[in-house]
Amino acid sequence: MKDRGAMKWTSMMLPEHLLLLKKWKQEVLTEPPRERAEWELEELQQTITRALLQRNYMMLTIWDDANFVQYGGIIKGINEMGLVLETITTTKHIALKYIYAAHMEMDGNE
Repeated sequence: MKDRGAMKWTSMMLPEHLLLLKKWKQEVLTEPPRERAEWELEELQQTITRALLQRNYMMLTIWDDANFVQYGGIIKGINEMGLVLETITTTKHIALKYIYAAHMEMDGNE
């Protein structure tokens, strides 16, 4: 006899219960990013500052809502709240504490 395990019970669950179970499972299985070393933070700061001064296109990896998300654009400014990133379609305000990585895209003229 083959038992289908949890699959046999999902047809009797309400959609709200399925959403809550999915969210709970995602929270339990998701680990926050590792703490970065001091030299990694300094390198991140230098990359962001250089991209701001040179107005280069930047790819930022952000820790957002238990996932890594990437945004690309040009940094228009930095203040105490974070940085202002102008993408193709919109302007995003990103808190500095959520920036995990930054990579500057070089154009062919350099």
